[in-house]
Amino acid sequence: MAFNHGNTYVIPGLKIFSNNSLFFLKVIVLNAEFLKLGVRAWLMQILVAGFNFFILMNLIYQPLWGELIAHQIGMITRIIINFVFAYLLLMHADEYNTEDLISVGVLWLVLTLIFEWGGSFVLGRPVEEILIGWNIFAGYMWPYMLLSYLLAPIIVGKIIPPNRVKAL
Repeated sequence: MAFNHGNTYVIPGLKIFSNNSLFFLKVIVLNAEFLKLGVRAWLMQILVAGFNFFILMNLIYQPLWGELIAHQIGMITRIIINFVFAYLLLMHADEYNTEDLISVGVLWLVLTLIFEWGGSFVLGRPVEEILIGWNIFAGYMWPYMLLSYLLAPIIVGKIIPPNRVKAL
């Protein structure tokens, strides 16, 4: 159950402390404005990722170098795009903290998984075909790209603290 307090959402969560293995209730306060900016950044990033996939990977890279190399180039491009959008997000955010960065990373990861799996099922792709991209041992990079959704806001936010982003 979430409580709306102006621009913040308060969600009760469970935090484990080491004192006698007791469980204590901790209140997590999320920065709603930062999360809204995060959703907007993710939506714009998906448009760029669509161009990367449908135009660059499928029409340019794949005919030139084959499916696997096209996938690798496309995933590296998408990882870079994720970091660029994380920077742009932080550049437009008024304030944020480490918990906000983690929340946006988790949000981006969850939205991406829902979008990619949901879209694949709508297009009628079989699960076996979807899972090919998860096989890092065959050279595919999908899991690394997903990690970039999770970690890009945190990495960029720690490299460039909030007070330095506006100055750049």
